[in-house]
Amino acid sequence: MFRLCVFLLAAVALTGAAPPEPKKDVKKDTKKDDKKDDKKDDKKFTADEQAVIDLTNAERAKGEKKLPALKANPLLMEAARKHAANMAAQEKMDHVLDGKNPADRAKAAGYKYRGLGENVAAGQESPKDVVKAWMDSPPHRENIMKADYIEIGVAVVKSKTGDRYWVQVFGRQ
Repeated sequence: MFRLCVFLLAAVALTGAAPPEPKKDVKKDTKKDDKKDDKKDDKKFTADEQAVIDLTNAERAKGEKKLPALKANPLLMEAARKHAANMAAQEKMDHVLDGKNPADRAKAAGYKYRGLGENVAAGQESPKDVVKAWMDSPPHRENIMKADYIEIGVAVVKSKTGDRYWVQVFGRQ
């Protein structure tokens, strides 16, 4: 093997060919691959996000209308995640923050909707707790059980003090 390496180096020197590409180019390619993996990770859900989606769909399925499951939409996920992060940063639960409402956030994420709804909550410790709280509240339950909604985005973010801020965004394009 050593002889082969010496021969190749000698051949490159004799022919005037360019030396092999430095290893740093390989690292650049690796970074590009990492970025691709990061983009893939953006489409993944946390365990809590997935649990909220699953529990919400379970409620829809067992309702009197036996509604179909909501499908996660990446644009609604983005809107939900940004709003949850903003609520956690401000430690304030509200549908309107910084003068922006759910429609403004959905549009900013690029979601073109015909129907849109949002549930927010704070303080619940688990997906089961937050979905139960929403189902026990008539306006929140109405959003979960609305047949017109076919897509969903969800998020949960902890504040500096450890409180969890939860968001569900429902939509139909």
